[in-house]
Amino acid sequence: MLKRFFAAVIAFIVSIAQFVFTPNVIRIDFDKVVDEIRPVHNVGRMPEYELDSEINKVFTEANMTSCRTHDINCTDIHNIFPGFSADVNDEKSYNFKDSDKVLAAIVDTGMTPFFRLGISYSNAQRDHELLLPPTDYNKWAQICEHIILHYNEGWANGFNYNIKYWEIWNEPDGGKYTEISETEFETENVFWHGSPEEFYRLYDVAANYLKNKFPDLKIGGYGSCGFYALTKTNNVKSGAPAYNKYFVEFFQGFLDYIEEHRPPMDFFTWHSYTTTAVNKRWIKYVNENLEKAGYGDAEVICDEWNYNPTENDKLDRRYGANQTSMLCMFQNEGLDSAFYYCGIATGALHGGMFLKGGKPSTAYYGFWAFGQLYKLGNQAEIKNRKLKDDLYAVAATGEDGQALLIANVSEKKDRKLKIDAGEYTVDKVMTVNQNNEWVEIPLPKKIESGSMLYITFKK
Repeated sequence: MLKRFFAAVIAFIVSIAQFVFTPNVIRIDFDKVVDEIRPVHNVGRMPEYELDSEINKVFTEANMTSCRTHDINCTDIHNIFPGFSADVNDEKSYNFKDSDKVLAAIVDTGMTPFFRLGISYSNAQRDHELLLPPTDYNKWAQICEHIILHYNEGWANGFNYNIKYWEIWNEPDGGKYTEISETEFETENVFWHGSPEEFYRLYDVAANYLKNKFPDLKIGGYGSCGFYALTKTNNVKSGAPAYNKYFVEFFQGFLDYIEEHRPPMDFFTWHSYTTTAVNKRWIKYVNENLEKAGYGDAEVICDEWNYNPTENDKLDRRYGANQTSMLCMFQNEGLDSAFYYCGIATGALHGGMFLKGGKPSTAYYGFWAFGQLYKLGNQAEIKNRKLKDDLYAVAATGEDGQALLIANVSEKKDRKLKIDAGEYTVDKVMTVNQNNEWVEIPLPKKIESGSMLYITFKK
C-alpha cells in the first residue's frame, strides 16, 4: 500500500516536472476529445459568382461551411426591393436576378449563405437616404420575410436553400449621426443614419417578426464594429478616441434595450481588425456581457475579421501565420463561428486569402489546414496547461486520422519544438516556406518566428 502511494506521488512529481521544465514539448492525447471543431474558418465574399468556378473551388477544398453576403451589393435590401412604397406581397416588387446568381455560386461551393439583411459599405453623402431608418419597421421586416421565403421556400420562382442564419444589419454603431438641418448632417457612419435607439427598435421589431414567422431559423445581429476602446481589464480607456468609445456605448445601450424588451437573438455578431491576443479578451467581454443581459445561450460569431492588416505590409508567411493563430484561438476560446474578411482575389491585405490573379496566398493554407481539422470533427486535448504566449495550437482527431495545427506569431523568437503524442507518431509536416510556398518538410526542431505547421499523425 505504501509502495503504491509513493509510486503515485513520484509519478505526479514527474508529470509536474515535465510541464515545468519541458515547456516546449507539446503533449497531445488524441484519445481524449475535449470539444468539437467549430467552423471558425469561414469567409465573407468570394472571387467569382459563377457556377463551377475554378478559383472558388479552394473554398470547397478547405471544407468551409458558410459565406457571408455583406458587401455583395446585389443582396442589399434596397436592391432586392428597390421601391419601398411598392406592394410587399407582390413578387413583381422584387428583383432577385443578381442575388440569385450570387447565392447559387455560394451554394455551388458546398457553402451555405450567411445572409446579412441590410446595406453594404456606402457613401455617407450619396447614399444618405438609404442609410436612414426605414419609414415603416414592420414593412421592412415583411420584406425580409419574403426574401427568406424566396430562398428557403421557393416563393417567387425561388429556391430551397435552407439558409439558417439571417443577420439584421451591419455596423450600425459606425459613428454618431447628427442632423444639422434638413439638408445637412455630420457623421462618419456609412451604415446607419439614425440614433442608437432607432436601431434597437428596428432590431426588436424585425427579430420578433421573423422569429415568429420562422421559428426554426436563427435570427440575430448586429455586426458590431468591435471594442477597440477597451483596456486589458475590459474597462474603457480614458484616452481612447470618441469614435471607438461609441462602439462600446452602442453595445451597452443595445444590451440594456434587449434586457428590458427581450427580443429573440439566436446569435450576436461582432467585427475585429486587431491581434489574436486582443480578440481573446474581446470574446470573454462579449460572452460575459451577453450572460449579464440574459442572452448567455446566444451564439457568439465574429463575422468579419482580419488579423491587424496594418501590421503586415505584404502577404508573406508571417501574414499567413497571424491569420492561422486567430483560427486556433477562436477554436480554443469556444467561438461558435467566424468569417474572414474577405474572400476576393485582389491581393489586398483586407482580402489576403488570394494573391492578385487568384493564386492562394499564405493565409489560405492556414484556412485549408484548419479545414482538415474541421473535417476530422473532434478537438483532441493538448495537455500543456499553457503554451508560450506567442504559440497557438489546435489538435484534432477523427475516423480519418489525427492532426495538429500550430502557429508562432512571435516577432523575432523561434520556438523549440518537440511533440509527445503517445502511441501516435508524426506522419507528414506541411508549412509555408520562406518563398511563400506550401511544402512538405521533415519535422523541424523549432517552429520559426512568423510561421505555421500542419502536422498529421499515424499510429
